[in-house]
Amino acid sequence: MASVEAAERRVDELRALLSAVRAARADVPSLRRATSAVGAPGSWTGTAAHRLHHDELIPVGAQLDAGLERAEQAVLDDLQHAERALGRAQDEQDAERRAGR
Repeated sequence: MASVEAAERRVDELRALLSAVRAARADVPSLRRATSAVGAPGSWTGTAAHRLHHDELIPVGAQLDAGLERAEQAVLDDLQHAERALGRAQDEQDAERRAGR
């Protein structure tokens, strides 16, 4: 019984973590398109804004997105493993109940 409860808690925790990671990914602004100005009005405009975007922001945005994607996949992998472990624990619990009858 305790192993099933522990496995259920683990699955619940991982589901919550997966939801949080997905929400974080959704909240990251896209840096794929250049803006007409960066910073205070008039500070970075035109080619300077484009160069800053192309040389600095796109690479950082790509790294951030890739990192969050890897994190999401790792949590998803752990969740799938935990769900299988929960299934095994439930099967064992059912077998113990049947054997005890």
